Amino acid sequence: MIHVSDRQKLIDIAFQLVLTSTSNEWFKDKSQEEIANWVSEQYRACGFDTVPMGASWGVLKDEPNTR
Repeated sequence: MIHVSDRQKLIDIAFQLVLTSTSNEWFKDKSQEEIANWVSEQYRACGFDTVPMGASWGVLKDEPNTR
């Protein structure tokens, strides 16, 4: 089994989210909030639970707030 670091997982997810969102008709008529919720769901499915906080669309819930 290949071990993939959490940092690499985040990079992979970010690329996949951008590639999916720019090539999919579903996103064309959605609000920023709807898209942000979709992104959050994708991260959550990969084990990264996020919540909107302040100016950030997604802060990891299990990380100390360092902003």
